[in-house]
Amino acid sequence: MKSLRTRLLITFAGLILAGFTTLAIMAGGQISSGTVEDFTTQLTEQASLVARALREPVEHAREGETSQATLLAALQTYASQGNVQVTLYDRNGRFLLNNSGDTSGPTGTAEVTAARSGQISTDTRSNIVYAAAPITEDDELIGVVQLAAPLSEVQSLVSERWLTLGLGVLGVTTVATIAALWLSNTLVRPLGNLQQAANQVAEGNFSQRLPENRQDEIGQLSRAFNHMAAQVEAMIEEQRTFASNASHELRTPLTTIRLRSEALRDNLVDDATAQQYIVEIDDEVKRLGNLVQDLIMVSRLDAGQLEVGHEQIEPTRFARQLIQQLATQANTSQITMTLDAPAELPIIEASLSHLQIVFRNLLDNALKYTPTGGTIEWQITAVNNKLHHIIRDNGQGIAAADLPHLFERFYRADKSHSRTIAGVGLGLSLVRLIVEFYGGEIWIESEGVGMGTAVHIN
Repeated sequence: MKSLRTRLLITFAGLILAGFTTLAIMAGGQISSGTVEDFTTQLTEQASLVARALREPVEHAREGETSQATLLAALQTYASQGNVQVTLYDRNGRFLLNNSGDTSGPTGTAEVTAARSGQISTDTRSNIVYAAAPITEDDELIGVVQLAAPLSEVQSLVSERWLTLGLGVLGVTTVATIAALWLSNTLVRPLGNLQQAANQVAEGNFSQRLPENRQDEIGQLSRAFNHMAAQVEAMIEEQRTFASNASHELRTPLTTIRLRSEALRDNLVDDATAQQYIVEIDDEVKRLGNLVQDLIMVSRLDAGQLEVGHEQIEPTRFARQLIQQLATQANTSQITMTLDAPAELPIIEASLSHLQIVFRNLLDNALKYTPTGGTIEWQITAVNNKLHHIIRDNGQGIAAADLPHLFERFYRADKSHSRTIAGVGLGLSLVRLIVEFYGGEIWIESEGVGMGTAVHIN
């Protein structure tokens, strides 16, 4: 398979050669016909001049005042000056004399016949151009002079001009081919760099980048490639982190379950400790189940396989029921949970389970990070038939450095309590995916550590 560089070079050079060859052929044809026309015109003008010059000698010869030798000398002079053959005819078109001294020759030629009628005429026969002009005295025809010149001189000139054209075409084609080679290299070299960079990315070198100094389409392609490579690099890094964190989060409860079950199996603990181990195993199984469910949900959202729900949900009733479900947990920590929402709000068309995942995660987080005696408020308002939720607490708040990362998978803002507070860092990431899946938006505000947190959802 021919390379792109070779195909471009052949195409450019072929088009240029074909174009200039066509132009050269057309120009050469014009030059050839123009040269012959110029030659014929010059011969015609020369015949007219010779006719005027022979007027007096011919008239004297008719009157017997000039000898044939004198007339021959005149013909020879004009023949040598014009490098032509000069033939003299009488008024009736009969051959009289030529510059070679011949006194007999062809008669009745077309150009001589035409000249007898008072016209300067030309004809071409056997690669010889003939021009005949009338010789007149007081508007009376007294003879005809014929000039003959071979076309070989014209053909030689035409050949020279064809050669010049050919050399010109060859020169232009050579220069154009060099330019085409430079252009093809200019076009193909960045593509080669792109191919090498793509191969590097395919081999796992996601840091590969292309220069972006060009402002043309190739520069745009380079910038698009770099953007793609950066996105792929970020995605791969996110997947690696995701896999690492997921395996770590799975390993921890599995280790606890294994150790506790081994202790129970081997009767290494008393009855009270055994009951405690059973509770811990049950908690870890629930934790594993929740983690697996979250991972499945994230995977389905990433793959675009989640189906939109069409259940009719009353926002105020939904919020009240969810707060009631968490009442026991809130009362245990002496946390006050309140709902500020009008009785009549626009109906939500969505999946009830999806909404429960979103707001259960947000309320769980608020309960985890709000100290004993704190408050959590859920406010719902409607503007232009759209709902705006705010879940606000007076808990430990969030550092400014953590705010941009809260929706990243497995990110834990409070790393000092990451083991003591339940959760794996998937909740907010899952919440954002579901909210955006339904065309909404979510953001979190906090004045800083110890200043509480407010989560907004439109």
